[in-house]
Amino acid sequence: MQLVSVFIMLFCGSVRALYFHISETERKCFIEEVPDETRVAGDYKVMLYDPKTKGVGEYPGIGVHVEVKDPDDKMILSKLYTSQGRFTFTSHSPGEHFICLYSNSTAWFSGAQLRVFFDILVGEHAQDYEQVAAKDKLNELQLRIRQLLDQVEQISKEQNYQRYREERFRQTSENTNSRVLWWSVAQTIVLLVTGAWQMRHLKGFFEAKKLCLLHDVITTIKKEVKNFYRNTMFMLKRMISDVSKGWVAVFAAVAGASGAYYSYFHSGSSDNYKLDNNLIGKTYIVVGATSGIGMETTRELAARKAKVIMACRNRRKCIELRRNLVIKTKNVDIYCRRLDLEDFDSVRDFVFKLDTGKDKLEKIDGVVYSAAVIESTRQTNKHHIERTFATNYLGPFLLTSLLYDRLRKQPSPVRLVFLNTSDLQIDELSFNDLNSVDLAKWKESPEKAKRNAYYQSKLALTLFVKSLADKVKDTNLRVIMVDPGPTNTDLLYRLEGADGRLFFVRWCKNFKRFIYGLVAAQSVSDACRPVLYAVADEKMEDMNGVFINCLRTKLPWHKLAYDENVVTKLWLTSAKWTEAGAQLKLLQEDLKKIKTQEKDVPFGWFSWKWW
Repeated sequence: MQLVSVFIMLFCGSVRALYFHISETERKCFIEEVPDETRVAGDYKVMLYDPKTKGVGEYPGIGVHVEVKDPDDKMILSKLYTSQGRFTFTSHSPGEHFICLYSNSTAWFSGAQLRVFFDILVGEHAQDYEQVAAKDKLNELQLRIRQLLDQVEQISKEQNYQRYREERFRQTSENTNSRVLWWSVAQTIVLLVTGAWQMRHLKGFFEAKKLCLLHDVITTIKKEVKNFYRNTMFMLKRMISDVSKGWVAVFAAVAGASGAYYSYFHSGSSDNYKLDNNLIGKTYIVVGATSGIGMETTRELAARKAKVIMACRNRRKCIELRRNLVIKTKNVDIYCRRLDLEDFDSVRDFVFKLDTGKDKLEKIDGVVYSAAVIESTRQTNKHHIERTFATNYLGPFLLTSLLYDRLRKQPSPVRLVFLNTSDLQIDELSFNDLNSVDLAKWKESPEKAKRNAYYQSKLALTLFVKSLADKVKDTNLRVIMVDPGPTNTDLLYRLEGADGRLFFVRWCKNFKRFIYGLVAAQSVSDACRPVLYAVADEKMEDMNGVFINCLRTKLPWHKLAYDENVVTKLWLTSAKWTEAGAQLKLLQEDLKKIKTQEKDVPFGWFSWKWW
């Protein structure tokens, strides 16, 4: 038994992670999938290899070139190393990274073979914790905790990368389905045109050859088809006339009203409003700045020389968009900051970095909450909360709570602009199913379930914004909610999209969605105007607690926003789920000070229950 143990130890001691053979001038490349902002290390050793004896020896004069390219084919590392050592780099975008090794030898005809031992370490595995412990003077327990934190961070990065890959696969699948659909339509059109041409050609051929019998047969068939068509259309007209007398006028009136509304909606909403303010010295945070109205708002603010913080979860997309915005607007004060509203740890990290280090902001003049999602199936975040509710409501709730203390300390006014919809198709909040855990609804009607989850998150946001505006009315904060109206964005397509299982049903619903987006929805440039008006126009400087539409006129709040019991229950539930009690307690104490300064006005805000 002891001999076996010794043999195993000797065998394991000689095992290496990976080795391969190359000639002196050969190039060897590897592909490694790496999340963004991840440290990668590579340990290597090059030795001379003799294929005849299969022996290896030292080759001290050899050097190794290491080249690393990111998914955009940009070189992030190119350096010559010795025959043995370690190279490191940090990824700045998620995806496949190409790592290539080749020697510095110029002996083309030597024919020498090299054995290269190579091991790639990613994330926390690339850290030398002995050096970390010595540098930071950590004991064993502290070092273990540090390792666990690094492992948790790496797991989070891996999850974000998998989400990024799923999004890319979804887009590829949708594009493929769209191409297949249009290819089928094109094939059908070609088939019909070809058939018509063949029939016409055969008819001319028969007439030219005087094949009377066959010609008479064709003529008879055509007459029968015409008679059948005439009789069918007559019956349909009779049925329509009997069943729906008067409905033609109704449909005509609806069509006319829709046309008039569309004309008024577009000509009225695009009333040539333009923000003329020069925003030099102003700082704005735009949440969800890489698509839709958020992206257009970022462009408009940057064009007026404001400092803009693009808060978004897709860092790679943000960097590409920032590069284009800097070129177009000639404004370099545009910055990308990672913020995933469904990830509460990401929200806390975002706010923490605003107050520390190189990302510290001296002041904030406005925050635009434009990020929103809608999921076709029930999905949860790492906190086990449904993603639509977490992103559309709990994320903004937590972000506002964490920002409150620093915004209140500013001497200048701060505008908080929330994008929402006035077309809420539900009247009550279902506190028994805020997390949309009723899977039976998702199985029976996924389209209805996703819309209900979306509108429930938007109703919760409405109640929060109205309540927040009432609580901060005597402070330097200005809370405004904007309904930009139906807008031709990806969110509209998801909301109106089809989840039917039959191809024909999906096709019909997608066609309806396309027509709706083409006729009834406005462009993002038009939808952006009320947002700019709310966040930067001087006329809105003293406005608080208002809800405006695309025409910049006031809208009534949802009736549930005036129910104190519902609002109180929602705040308490939100504080519990986001663990934002400490921050909201600052708001309570601040309001209590303001209330006590007012004479004959009792402090009527509800009592908090902290867990």
